[in-house]
Amino acid sequence: MADSRVEHFWDLWSFGMRHYTQQLKYPSSEHAWDIFILYKSRLKWGAPAPAPTFWWQNRNLSHGAKYSQKLLERELIRLLQR
Repeated sequence: MADSRVEHFWDLWSFGMRHYTQQLKYPSSEHAWDIFILYKSRLKWGAPAPAPTFWWQNRNLSHGAKYSQKLLERELIRLLQR
């Protein structure tokens, strides 16, 4: 995305997957990957990481909201206009 406030990360060592699996309360048989996570601006980070403002999964699981480009665009616009 062409906006300096947006960052994209790859989770090469699965740190995020392990953290978000626990934080988002994934079922024990699943792992949190192929997810989209948004945070409001000026959020204070620490240990543990803050809860996401919005998140979606893209794996057709019954856990969490199903990703759609339309929902992501709507929430991004809303957050970036603040």
